[in-house]
Amino acid sequence: MNDLIISKNNVSIELIGNPIIFISDLHFDFTRRNFKAKAALQMKDDFIAFVKKHYSDSILCLAGDFFNNYKKTLSFVKELEKNQIVGFLVLGNHDYWNNGTMSHQDIINLFSDKTKDNQYFRFLVTGRKYYLNDICIIGDTGWTSFRRGKRQVELQQFMGLPDAGMVKDFNPQNIIDLHDEWVSFANDVLKKEEKVLIVTHFPMVNFTREDSDCWWSSTTKLKGDNSWRIFGHTHLSGQKFNNVSSQRGYDNKDEKALERQWAMQYTYNSFGKIEKSVYQYGIRSLNNFESISDFHSAIVVKNATDEFALVSTIKRYGYKRCAANKRNFTILANSPEAYLKTVKKVTKGYLRDTYMGYVLSGPLPEKVINAIEHSITILESGDLSDIRAYITAAVITGYVFNGMPYLIRDMRPLDDYDILRFWLMLLTINHYGINMESIKTVRSNKKNSITFCNVDLYLPAVNDLSLSADEVQILMQKTPLLPRPVLLNDTNDI
Repeated sequence: MNDLIISKNNVSIELIGNPIIFISDLHFDFTRRNFKAKAALQMKDDFIAFVKKHYSDSILCLAGDFFNNYKKTLSFVKELEKNQIVGFLVLGNHDYWNNGTMSHQDIINLFSDKTKDNQYFRFLVTGRKYYLNDICIIGDTGWTSFRRGKRQVELQQFMGLPDAGMVKDFNPQNIIDLHDEWVSFANDVLKKEEKVLIVTHFPMVNFTREDSDCWWSSTTKLKGDNSWRIFGHTHLSGQKFNNVSSQRGYDNKDEKALERQWAMQYTYNSFGKIEKSVYQYGIRSLNNFESISDFHSAIVVKNATDEFALVSTIKRYGYKRCAANKRNFTILANSPEAYLKTVKKVTKGYLRDTYMGYVLSGPLPEKVINAIEHSITILESGDLSDIRAYITAAVITGYVFNGMPYLIRDMRPLDDYDILRFWLMLLTINHYGINMESIKTVRSNKKNSITFCNVDLYLPAVNDLSLSADEVQILMQKTPLLPRPVLLNDTNDI
């Protein structure tokens, strides 16, 4: 049994930073809910090409149902291996289908044998486990217990399933035995391992509304919450606690649909993603500007005459952005503990579904989550010696404070002219003791300006109160806005 995924050139994969991508029920031989085997080859090729182009740095998990034929599924697995796509798969119930001469166990034995030497794409089945760093990966078709709560439903009704004619010796009791064997193995792993990634075709959670639904899901006795559990089979993407799915179903596009402008068979939205949160509250090693520098632009005016358009753009921004943030900046200035308490509460709400150190990617991608957490640490330090870091952190957390963290991803990066404006607003709020109840307006003081990086900037008037240019110059000398570190300068930001 292998216990390590090998990536290209026989170099061990470091999972840290590699997202886990998942999808199921690709059903290559169906188009617009109709069985069309001739279209399957192109669809399969398109899938492999998309994964190679967009997810070469990811771990791909496939939760079953690729073809209505085991031979075609086995050929698909061999292609994944040949293309050096790194990941795992389990068989769906359709992948067992044959001419009725092979049982479920026969197919399992065949796939186990034919994939035993795979170095990239691995077959998951009961009794087999792999490790990626500190995560144990297990999986199986999973099957169903045919139970709803404590009650086993009547089994004879399931003998009418298409599977009964496609697989030798099909009967529900055999399915139950396979399910029980899997659950026993999985619970043993969950008990011994701290972090477990589980892939099954059948969901390991009960979605049933009536007895006949037990073919789609059932009561399952998996224990513990130290795992993400990826499933398929229901053709309904979604999440229930730590059980997640991104399912394709029978609705693959036909040629006419693909000929339309921008139409693609697969997109990013076709896949689910869980990502490692590499930073946690309380870690103080990255409380500097570098940790959030992606949200800052290195743009600066070197010659006001030659860069007239850029100067005009910078001046046009004015204090609109500051005014939009006046409430959260005022609370941060007057009561930083209360401000951070709210930010942490909102962030925790978005991160509530975190298992084995991984977060389900949704409105807040990993980059944004980490930026928020780093920003919290910067603000908690109360260190204003690095104005750029403090103000950038304040703007990032301001989105969270106002309940809109999903907008951070698309925020216009702050340049140093933005940083200066926000800092001057904060200084003015502090100087005049302006609180949340009294904050009304933030706008440009047209009678008061300073020159900063070759651009004349108006000072802010907060509630029509403003610092003098001399006061600002003294404050800027005490806490200068130092040049951006050379290693962080990026002309592409302009």
